Amino acid sequence: MIGAVALSLVGGLSACAGDDPQTAAIADVSAEAASGGDLTMLLYVPMRTFDPAEDDTMASTGDGTRMAAIYDYLFTLDPVTGEVVPRIGESLTPNDDGTVWTLKLNDGVKFSDGTDLNADAVKFTWGHIRDKKVARIGTSIAMWKLKVTDPLTLTITLPGPNKQLDKTIASSLPFVISPTAYTKDPKGFSKNPVGAGPFTLGEVVADDHETYKANKNYWKKGLPKLDSVRVDLVADAAQRVNTIASGEADMQAPESGTDLSLLADAGSQGLVADSVTQNGGGWVYFNNTRAPFDDPRARRAVYLALDREKLSQVALGSKDAHAINTLFVKGSPFYEKDLTFPKSDKKEAQKLFDELAADGKPVDFTYVNMAGGVNSRTAQYIQAQLSTFDNVKMKIDTIDVTAAHERVFLQKDYDMSPYPGAYKFPDPEPGLYNLLATDAPFNTTGYSNADVDDALNAARQTTDTTVRKENYRTVQEQFMKDLPGLFTFSSTLSTVMTKDVTGVAFTAGGQLIWDELGFKKK
Repeated sequence: MIGAVALSLVGGLSACAGDDPQTAAIADVSAEAASGGDLTMLLYVPMRTFDPAEDDTMASTGDGTRMAAIYDYLFTLDPVTGEVVPRIGESLTPNDDGTVWTLKLNDGVKFSDGTDLNADAVKFTWGHIRDKKVARIGTSIAMWKLKVTDPLTLTITLPGPNKQLDKTIASSLPFVISPTAYTKDPKGFSKNPVGAGPFTLGEVVADDHETYKANKNYWKKGLPKLDSVRVDLVADAAQRVNTIASGEADMQAPESGTDLSLLADAGSQGLVADSVTQNGGGWVYFNNTRAPFDDPRARRAVYLALDREKLSQVALGSKDAHAINTLFVKGSPFYEKDLTFPKSDKKEAQKLFDELAADGKPVDFTYVNMAGGVNSRTAQYIQAQLSTFDNVKMKIDTIDVTAAHERVFLQKDYDMSPYPGAYKFPDPEPGLYNLLATDAPFNTTGYSNADVDDALNAARQTTDTTVRKENYRTVQEQFMKDLPGLFTFSSTLSTVMTKDVTGVAFTAGGQLIWDELGFKKK
């Protein structure tokens, strides 16, 4: 039932995107899949680890989607509403002031090694993530007091009130590992994972492919639908489409910032797509902690120098692409139509570039880019536009995704970078908090604003939409003043597949929900 709900929401929004004649037809993913079959899915990011403690992004195009097959989810965030959807977790509820949360698990869930997935396993997993000190959520876990009150119940005592903690757990702590398996082989666990998901890991050929077999003891009876899954690594986006069209694969993993020209190509080859538009969009980090972008004038000058509508069209390869103009899309309770990003103003941009140079702060920087069509076109367009101004220089340094993760995300050794390429948030919790709060897990810009911190903290201490709206208006006002990062195109989360695939559903982060995925009944 849970999977069906999530699926209908995704499919409902996808239908709105189908009015675009240049994209692939909207997939019919509402039909129940037949039992059996072997599916091949394409990814472009090499597998790094199956240990959730060693992954800080849970990327849909990387290890996040792979781990979901092995572990399933405690909870998910709906990609449209941002609401928390129970899965292995039955419920997650706060006390009156949001300082203590109670997590209850479904009974009878077992890991593929036959041991119980219970409250002790959740506590063990979170302690493992905390101790590994790779995933940034570990710093939050270190401040929580965890207590197992019965085999299926875990209480979480926080250092302060947070009535939105369930969204953080759903997005950042979805996977639970087998304590027994990890204890037996801690060094080998990242390559030989044991979870309670719909599949178990089969063959792994580094930088080429992996295979997954249906977990015959999966906790949801009659699922998964598929007998097996093969994940092939195909780096080039056009090649992924051609591979699916040729019949060598069935679908690609969902991704943000989909190249619209490739969706058109997919449509011309008889393929279909499933898409959802979310708050946020294409995102380029400014490093707010070092020159030149530690000066807000430099960040504003770049905004003013660029035609972001044209940038979006160039980046996504379609005249039908659009720039994001507000932090929240129309229809969101937090949409503020008067709080928009600066429009292009070349004279004002040049004035700021000249002013900075006169102050001994010339805008001279390196753009750390990732290889790939959308990223490369974005970088080249920005460089070409800035080259028409005086007192600004931009160098492009293109590296692969793995190197970008280390350099940009972990070391923060960059001036400007698109890694990971898009930032989306169906609900502002925990997305905006993680992006903007001082010392928050995903604040890679180094941005810090006391008013923003106060508003974000106040918003997470209530479930009252009116109060949240007031606080998020403050956040948006400050964002438009400070411009800590460059938002570009509107964000669309999409996947391309053959017409035979059905049962597609994904989380707000784009990770697949695997159990009902399969092929249409003949």
